Amino acid sequence: MIKRTFKNMREKMKNKQGFTLVELIVVIVIILILAAVLVPSVLKYVQKASQANCKQDAASTLTQLQADVADWYSDETKTDVFEPKKIGQAVHVANKQTGDPGANKYSCAFETKGENLGQITAFSYGNSRYYITWTSEGGWGTPARR
Repeated sequence: MIKRTFKNMREKMKNKQGFTLVELIVVIVIILILAAVLVPSVLKYVQKASQANCKQDAASTLTQLQADVADWYSDETKTDVFEPKKIGQAVHVANKQTGDPGANKYSCAFETKGENLGQITAFSYGNSRYYITWTSEGGWGTPARR
C-alpha cells in the first residue's frame, strides 16, 4: 500500500512541468510583503547618509574658510576686511539665495574688530537636499531638509 502511494506520487511528479499559477502568485506576494517591510528602512539609511554627507561637506568648507581667514588676517599688509569666496564646490551667498538652487552654498559671520579679529562666529551650509548651521557657542546643529 505505501509502496503504491509513493509510486503514484513519483509518477505525478514526473508528469508535472513547471509551477502552477497559484504557486507563482504566492511567491510574488511573499516577495512584495518583504519589499514593503524593507523599503522604508533602506530609505531611512539613505536619508541618514545624505545628512552625514551634508555635515561632512560643511565641516570641510568651514575648515577651509577658517584657514583662509587665518591666512588673510596673518598678512599685516592687508587693511580691508576678508571677503569669502568659492571654496571647492560651495559658493558664498552672503545670506541670500542666488544662482543654481541645487548648488552648494554657504554663508558666514565673523568678527571684524577687536581681539577676536577674523574669528568665525556663525556658519551655515546647504546642498541640494539639506542645510546645517554651526555657531562658535553651540557647535553643529542637526541637518534639516531644504
